[in-house]
Amino acid sequence: MAAINNKGNCYVWRISPGQEDAISQLHPRTKIPAHKKYGLKCKFSPDCTLLATTSADQSVRIWKTTDFTLQTTLSDPMQRWVWDAAFSSDSQYVITASSDQTARLWSLELGEVKREFNGHQKAITALAFSDGVSV
Repeated sequence: MAAINNKGNCYVWRISPGQEDAISQLHPRTKIPAHKKYGLKCKFSPDCTLLATTSADQSVRIWKTTDFTLQTTLSDPMQRWVWDAAFSSDSQYVITASSDQTARLWSLELGEVKREFNGHQKAITALAFSDGVSV
């Protein structure tokens, strides 16, 4: 389980099941100083190898879940607050929602924008991504 706060810190816990009727237990794993401005969202990749954090600092950061080290920072000069992010089903791409009215599809291998989706009249604050893979 992960959560990010308005100070840009992302907290990660391990959840263990409770015994019989007991409630599940949270065990702190790490605190990531993810961003210097407001943290907005955090999402695990479908294969659970990556964690994305979004922020008011105009970036999305991708963390390796093995040791929670920074893999890459995705940022575009035109991008403003990054409100949300979603991974592709193969965890090779991430799409971001930004205050600049643009959604961007990023290649995690290259760390670059592969496509921009324009046309919104206001900030994009949430998104969902399905790349055609059946559930």
